[in-house]
Amino acid sequence: MKALSLLIAEDESLIRLDIKEMLEAAGHRVCADTGNGEQAVQLAKRFKPDLAILDVMMPGLDGIEVARVLHTLNIPTVLLTAYSQPKYINRAEKVFVYGYLVKPVKEKEVLPALQIAYARWQEMQNVRQDLKNTENKLQNQKLLTRAKALLALQLGISEYEAHQYMTRLAMDRRMTLERLAEDIIQGDGTIIS
Repeated sequence: MKALSLLIAEDESLIRLDIKEMLEAAGHRVCADTGNGEQAVQLAKRFKPDLAILDVMMPGLDGIEVARVLHTLNIPTVLLTAYSQPKYINRAEKVFVYGYLVKPVKEKEVLPALQIAYARWQEMQNVRQDLKNTENKLQNQKLLTRAKALLALQLGISEYEAHQYMTRLAMDRRMTLERLAEDIIQGDGTIIS
């Protein structure tokens, strides 16, 4: 596992110090630590850690609420708590938490949990990027299809011939097919002249 930049938000200072030492001994870097939920949000915005470890019960915002905010900042979180009741777990599920550790924690539990949480988050990032790429391709295909149909209708040719015409025209004008398609759809009259 690569060394991670971590934020620790735990209101019990001794536990926070133990976790910090454990993580740094394992080669990770604790970029910030706090015992307050509101301060955890501010530190996350400032330092942009790879991952945050959050206690569920903290002054200010609780860890689950902090996790919700960090999700909007694209920072994965692992919750650390003495509470394993279903109501906390159910709340945690709804805010995209990537791990849930029950105190007292041991190094042999924390390090694998962080590794798996970070790996799941990276997978989610890849899925989101793939989805975005697919959506862009679909939008471009719709744009090209619409432009071909308009051009075919205007010139009285087949869509295949319109596509060939568009390809040549885009090359001649040194522009992308997508940009040419936008111009055709806008219908400024200069495309087919």
